[in-house]
Amino acid sequence: MYFLPFMLIEKHKEYTEMKKLFISAMFLSVMEAFAQEDLQGQINQLKAELEQIKQAQSMPVTSPEGINPIDKRFNMYFNFQSSLDAEKAEGADMTAKFKARQLRLEVRGNITDRIFYRFRHRLNKSNAGVDLDNLAKATDMLYAGFHIDDKWALTVGKMCQAWGGYEFDLNPMNIYEYSDFIDNMDNFMLGGMITYAPNANHEFNLQVTDVRNDSFENIYTNRGPQSTLKQSNVPLTYILNWNGSLFDGVLQTRWGVGLQSEADGYNNTMVMLGTRVALPKFQAFLDYMRADEQLDRLNYTPLSNNGKGQPLKDTKYNTFVLKAEYQPIPSLNLFAQGIYETAENNLAGNKMTGLGYYGGVEYLPFPSQDLRFFLAYVGRSRDKNSMTENTNRVSLGMMYRIKAF
Repeated sequence: MYFLPFMLIEKHKEYTEMKKLFISAMFLSVMEAFAQEDLQGQINQLKAELEQIKQAQSMPVTSPEGINPIDKRFNMYFNFQSSLDAEKAEGADMTAKFKARQLRLEVRGNITDRIFYRFRHRLNKSNAGVDLDNLAKATDMLYAGFHIDDKWALTVGKMCQAWGGYEFDLNPMNIYEYSDFIDNMDNFMLGGMITYAPNANHEFNLQVTDVRNDSFENIYTNRGPQSTLKQSNVPLTYILNWNGSLFDGVLQTRWGVGLQSEADGYNNTMVMLGTRVALPKFQAFLDYMRADEQLDRLNYTPLSNNGKGQPLKDTKYNTFVLKAEYQPIPSLNLFAQGIYETAENNLAGNKMTGLGYYGGVEYLPFPSQDLRFFLAYVGRSRDKNSMTENTNRVSLGMMYRIKAF
């Protein structure tokens, strides 16, 4: 009897504890359900957002006017070549130095399927504007073009003249040393060009540009007080160019011919014929370049004065360039190049004969990147009136066309 109240008290305590446990369990179950529902809601929301992103990426971002997606409208590149050079000129000590030969910013794109543009600028050259076209010599190209239809196109602005030849056509980043012919040309001019492409294998260009960037007075500033040389009223260059692809692309052409109105009564003509063979592992091109100049503009005969006196007349320049490349494996490119040049006029003792001989290897570690590490030898020999100048250079470096955007 004494234990009865005590037992009742204990039973009450047990009941109270069980009630608390039951309430706690119910509360946790309810909270868990809410938590699961909230988590599932967040997961569903995240899935919906991811699906929207995927749909946005797969859909072309166009306007009613047909504007292309951003990856077609805007593409930015940095064209860069740098190397460690060991060079030895005849009669001089060997020198070694690092040199950045090329550093060019390039932006290009297709605003629509019919409107395109291109801009390329050298970052290691003066930005000062020159007198005739009021653009910097550092600006290679700044043009816009319009596809009239699927065969005709019109391009206007500063552009590379369409002379032809494969050494001329290569990205400067991929050049170890130009022939004297191209190295002494001014070929980025303000003008216009109309293009006719009857099919995918042939393209014909008719181009009219300024004959020079700077003013006549600045180029021929020291022509002498007795000179009768006068500037042309229409200082223009006229070029006809054919780019062809034959036999399923095995044989390719870059041929151009043109007339330059250099001064009043003086016209220069130029022919540049480039022919290329392209096989799966072997490629080779042969360029022939000729200039007949009533007024000397290339200025690399032994007696050429490069604007520092009365310019020479009736100069003739001839150049042959042969280059071959072989890829034993996709990541390795072996190359060899030869150059033969003459520059002369009818004056006694005014003839230069030049030779160039290059060779090397390029390593391309990434198939999707235009990155090349190279080891190259460049030799040049120039005979001027029985006196020979020889230079030899070994370069270890890299060239990289960086796709920034």
